[in-house]
Amino acid sequence: MDELITTKEYELLGFLLDYTDDSDSDYIVLQSETDNGFIMENTEYFSSPEDDLAGLDAGMLADFVQKNKKNYMLSANLLKTEKTVKLATPLDLEKAFDGDGTSATGWEAFYKKFPGATGETLVSRAGFNKTGTEAMVCLFGMHDYLCAEGNLYIFKKENGNWGLNNIVWLWSA
Repeated sequence: MDELITTKEYELLGFLLDYTDDSDSDYIVLQSETDNGFIMENTEYFSSPEDDLAGLDAGMLADFVQKNKKNYMLSANLLKTEKTVKLATPLDLEKAFDGDGTSATGWEAFYKKFPGATGETLVSRAGFNKTGTEAMVCLFGMHDYLCAEGNLYIFKKENGNWGLNNIVWLWSA
């Protein structure tokens, strides 16, 4: 398996970041490495699809789980987005809070460190079907105390362009 995030993945991640950030913020604060915690804690959910995942391409699901067995470093200059992306290490993000991020005061500290941002964003690696025309990726967004969500985005590529096919809600706070 290729150990690097592919150009195709960066294309899809850039599309996703633009799609999900319709705010007036100056930039996107993105964790500098992919996040696989939810995926690894819920491999059965992705390996034996039911309900929301029923009918998805089995090869795409397998590719998604395989690619997310570990975290990978992201490169901001490979993300083609409308907004500037500021990468922050997990440690930098942790230090941005004056605690564990579960209080309003912690978020005040975060926004002092990252003024003009809409919050903290984490992404997984993308999984693709064999033809590269369908893909899935998780995006996790934390914005304030008790304002966060994690979603699985399902995409189809038609006529050379990615389009959103479905959003599967995973969790929220």
